[in-house]
Amino acid sequence: MENVAEIYRDETFLSEIINAVPSGIFVTDLEHTILMINQAGAAMVGRTPGDCFDRKCYDVFDTPMCKTENCTCRLSISENAVHQGQTVLRTGEREIPIEYASRPLKNYKGEIVGCVEHFIDISGRIEQERKLIEQQDEMLRKQEEAIRHLQDEVLELSTPVIDIWDGVVLLPLIGTLDSYRARIATERLLEAIEQARAPFVIIDITGVPAVDADVARHLIQTIHAVRYMGSEAIISGISPHIARTITQLDVRMENVTFRSRMTDALHLAIFRMEEASERGKHAVDIARKKVGRP
Repeated sequence: MENVAEIYRDETFLSEIINAVPSGIFVTDLEHTILMINQAGAAMVGRTPGDCFDRKCYDVFDTPMCKTENCTCRLSISENAVHQGQTVLRTGEREIPIEYASRPLKNYKGEIVGCVEHFIDISGRIEQERKLIEQQDEMLRKQEEAIRHLQDEVLELSTPVIDIWDGVVLLPLIGTLDSYRARIATERLLEAIEQARAPFVIIDITGVPAVDADVARHLIQTIHAVRYMGSEAIISGISPHIARTITQLDVRMENVTFRSRMTDALHLAIFRMEEASERGKHAVDIARKKVGRP
């Protein structure tokens, strides 16, 4: 045991232990003179332990805290407390992010005789955190894209345009109607009118829970767009509650055709198409008689 005790008291053995630590460690006296530094700490600033010995720590290490009232060793000594945090170690043109912890060094009487500081290069950890953040951002972006895609699919399903009769298309609206959804519904309806060459459009709002001024304006805008396409719009699904609400709104809807049920709107559209067909036949007959054709 005597040999073991002697080994532990051997400064060479203590130095070997400190140099085995992969992070930086140095010890200073009350005047900030370096009394001991391990190989990892010296290598971080491109020096050897011998180059750092008996020099001021602020002459060896260059951080934003050095030579200021925020010097971590000075604070540890004056406050008799451990100080830790993160800063940047400047070596030449490089800036190494480090994490540090300094604590007062005391002798056997409990008197403060210096400072011990431990610091570690955290650039690898920061890079890993950066990559992790990038991966998380990419995952969030993909999730947002998936959500938007799902919303578009739901919106498409919730605003279908149906060709229910020769010359009549139906736009059933279900749920709350906002500006974005109203715009999408109008675009889909106009595309259907162009494809089907439909003279009549039924906009069914049976599934719309409430009609306010904004919804009413959306409907008016859609009706105007339908008319610009050469078609006539009929709004169906008007409940007594919605009818009373519309009369109280400051929205002009005098020239809009309403029906309480979608079937009533369809019958009206069919009737008007038949009427228009009869008028067309009658006009052709008159024209033929004028030119003397049978």
